[in-house]
Amino acid sequence: MNYRYIFILTFVLMLFASCEKPVEPVVEKELALTLSTDSVFCLPVYKDLAALEISWTPGTNHGTGSAIAYTVEMDREGNNFADGLKWEIGRTANRTMVFSHRQLADTLYLLYPETEEGEYVVFDCRVRAQVVQTGEEQVSAIAKVAIAWNATMMTDLYLVGDATPHGWDLGRATAMIMDMTSFTSFSWSGTMHKGEFKLISTTEDWIPCFVKDSTDDSKMVYRDSEERYPDFKWTIAKTGNYRITADVEALTIEVAYLGGEAYSHIYMIGDAAPGGWSWDNLTEMQHPESGVFTYEGHLNTGQIKFPTEIRSDWSGEMLYAPEPDCAPTENGTFDAHASDPDNKWLIPESGEWSIRININDTTISFTKL
Repeated sequence: MNYRYIFILTFVLMLFASCEKPVEPVVEKELALTLSTDSVFCLPVYKDLAALEISWTPGTNHGTGSAIAYTVEMDREGNNFADGLKWEIGRTANRTMVFSHRQLADTLYLLYPETEEGEYVVFDCRVRAQVVQTGEEQVSAIAKVAIAWNATMMTDLYLVGDATPHGWDLGRATAMIMDMTSFTSFSWSGTMHKGEFKLISTTEDWIPCFVKDSTDDSKMVYRDSEERYPDFKWTIAKTGNYRITADVEALTIEVAYLGGEAYSHIYMIGDAAPGGWSWDNLTEMQHPESGVFTYEGHLNTGQIKFPTEIRSDWSGEMLYAPEPDCAPTENGTFDAHASDPDNKWLIPESGEWSIRININDTTISFTKL
């Protein structure tokens, strides 16, 4: 309990320092308190960013010319302000208090330590105004805000999007690696394709996620609801090798192009390929121009996929069909990854075929000659 009073005292002193300004003339106006939101979910990634703003009108001194002193109160809903927080603001022209995510989380935890993470607690808020000269007091109507806190460290971060190895498949989002010295920085290096991506913290839901800041590509915005912020994504303009580094506390991201082509070789494997399923008899495709691989020749009836490296333990990255037993077409697409699902194209008849793979726009074309 002593910690609670220490915290409240420190917070009050801080608010006095920030709110005390020259007193302005008071006009005749009904005392009213306004909250910037009616619901706040406090998160560690938001840290010192503003979470809740409390503001109020000046009230009235009834023509006395006297200054007015203000007191802001906050208590659990229905507790009649018997055991909550009280800020003796005093005489001030700055009728605004701003709480950060950290301050609100600390307030909720210290006042009600039995509250579980993620559990919303509804608070009543009001302001009292006292005319200094006469002692007459006015009290605003109560405004309510629901507050929840979450102090859990973020331990997982994933890349998802058509620019990433597994596309928009939520369950196969690409895991990033946590920096074990900072515990807030995550990184990943590998092939990114032309397209878009964002970051998610779970492979079970699209929310919460990190999206691109509307004006600065190097900054992230934490999006914990569909309404909170637009679903802006980062764009990869050129297929190639990249390193992505994201800091969930600083809310920054770096997308570094590492140069070079994404793949130097592409092979064919499967019972439709000339060499069948043998790693010792792979058929390599031609590489006539940057990002483009071609093949003209015989294909058998059956399945086919395209390894980008020779790994006989099947652990290497391959180009896969977007669905099982995919029909070959002249305007198809592919997924590039190193794990399931093991989707292949199904060649319907043997004969002479032409295959063209364009890594730059992730397209694949099959033509029966």
